[in-house]
Amino acid sequence: MRDEELIELIIKGETNLYAEIISRYQNKVYSTAYSYTRDYEEAKDLTQEIFIKVYNNLGNFQNKAQFSTYLFRIAVNRCIDWTRKKRAKTVSILACQDEENVDIYDFISDYGSNPEEILLRQENSDIIRAEIDRLPEIYRTVMIMYYFQDFSPQEIADILKIPRKTIDTRLFRARNLIKKRLSPKEGFGGGRIAMQPS
Repeated sequence: MRDEELIELIIKGETNLYAEIISRYQNKVYSTAYSYTRDYEEAKDLTQEIFIKVYNNLGNFQNKAQFSTYLFRIAVNRCIDWTRKKRAKTVSILACQDEENVDIYDFISDYGSNPEEILLRQENSDIIRAEIDRLPEIYRTVMIMYYFQDFSPQEIADILKIPRKTIDTRLFRARNLIKKRLSPKEGFGGGRIAMQPS
């Protein structure tokens, strides 16, 4: 049964069917939450909050878009809210790194040339993720959704309700910001860090 058919039945009173919706999406919603929190317990709590919020707002769902788009719009917005509150309680002590342009800054491939490339090489993923966390929110969100959640640029555009071209621009600018911050040290050794297919 399609998501939209399930939702229609749930709204009509068959609330037990919501368990099927949770079953279909709980792993990816949890993964989305973890991508923002990087904490298992926080991600579990966020996941529960997201599904409760979605359930309480099913009456606002309109079949103009897929239910999954509606669900992840709520999920991403809740994660962004969490991030804002978290950042408000902390003071960043990260200093800007060397912005000299060198060949290593080619470490991120052009995402448009290979939409399959998602995972960062393991030994460098923590470094890259730390840089993504430092990005302004509008760039951080699309980078997390694209590189860590496997959403396509069009899916991101649909979820965030902004033009596809804007997503392309933000991904491009975000990659360039990260490239400028990284230098051939801390284990990079002047080599190239590349996005690898999953």
